[in-house]
Amino acid sequence: MLKRLTPLFFSLSFVLCFSFVSCGRFAGEKEEAEEALFYEERKFEARVAPPEPKRTAAAADMEARAETTAPAIEERKRVYSGYAKIRVDSVEKRKNELFRIAERSGGYVESALNNTVVIRVPAESFKEIFQMILGLGEVLEKREETFDVTEYFRDLETRISILRQTRTRLYTLLEKTNDVEERVKILREIRRLTEEIENIEGNLRLIEEQIAFSRITLELVSRLPLEEQIRDRIPFPWISELDPLYVSLPDLKGSIELDLGERFAVFTKDEAFRAESARGIRVRVGTVRNRPEGNDEFWQKAIMYHLEPHYRSAEKFEAGPMRAVFFTSKDVEAFFYLVGVHVRKTHIYVVEVFFPDEASMRESKEKILSALEQMRIR
Repeated sequence: MLKRLTPLFFSLSFVLCFSFVSCGRFAGEKEEAEEALFYEERKFEARVAPPEPKRTAAAADMEARAETTAPAIEERKRVYSGYAKIRVDSVEKRKNELFRIAERSGGYVESALNNTVVIRVPAESFKEIFQMILGLGEVLEKREETFDVTEYFRDLETRISILRQTRTRLYTLLEKTNDVEERVKILREIRRLTEEIENIEGNLRLIEEQIAFSRITLELVSRLPLEEQIRDRIPFPWISELDPLYVSLPDLKGSIELDLGERFAVFTKDEAFRAESARGIRVRVGTVRNRPEGNDEFWQKAIMYHLEPHYRSAEKFEAGPMRAVFFTSKDVEAFFYLVGVHVRKTHIYVVEVFFPDEASMRESKEKILSALEQMRIR
């Protein structure tokens, strides 16, 4: 069952107690200015928030009946995705065919890296188009996933509504005071709320895009691919199956705490952890059995040794308790792929981060590494 990663940090109590928050945020300001803001807000609240009228027993009974008899008509919000590895005679020919399928369906090509093509198609046509694509060659592997993001989407909408109401009240307070220090405090809080609102709006747009257009990832394998033969010789199946563009480790033992900030939408965090930003950065966490038994350094060296030939460069580093390798692809317009490992008892926790281009990597790499250093496994 899908759980929410980001709880509702704001409630109506935050709105009514803004002065206390302001005191905490702006330590060192004069007490007179803080008290003036406190009493000014209380006066404002007394005028704009009249007490609720008392409900009669009959009215309460009617409301209870209405709630029990009202039909549940809310439409669930779901994100669909599919992956397939297909053996074909001509990779280039099938790539061009996939481009045409995406265009004809009303979708688009999200990326085309080496022999992997990612397309977006309208959600209502996902199953039909996915089955059509499976007929393009010999299906070696396929997976379909469905994420229910209804609760997460609803929470974001509720949160942004509270933030906007809070900001509106602060604008009203701003108009009512001429005290310079109070105005500075209020403007700082308005600026902070505006940034948070913009981040949540970006997440909502991202989720709506994911709901409207399903992602299909196709890995095209030539009949006699040299690289495929090299991967087949890797003695650790989970390493040979690691893929920057699609989930290769769908399970998660236990749960994790990983705060990537407001710029990332989290689609699931129980069976596995999946998050994505509006820039196309993808973060995944899954687990695999620690077989043969090895420590963090052993698995870091194994990943480096077996995957380095497939990339232009590979760099080992540490991120908190995690050992990781950072890969740069061989493409002209390179993508970047981070794989980190941490052994916990009988399982290996594997973190994968995909950066679609250099700009997104430079903008977010350090922030993601900082979050990984703080990651908690439960």
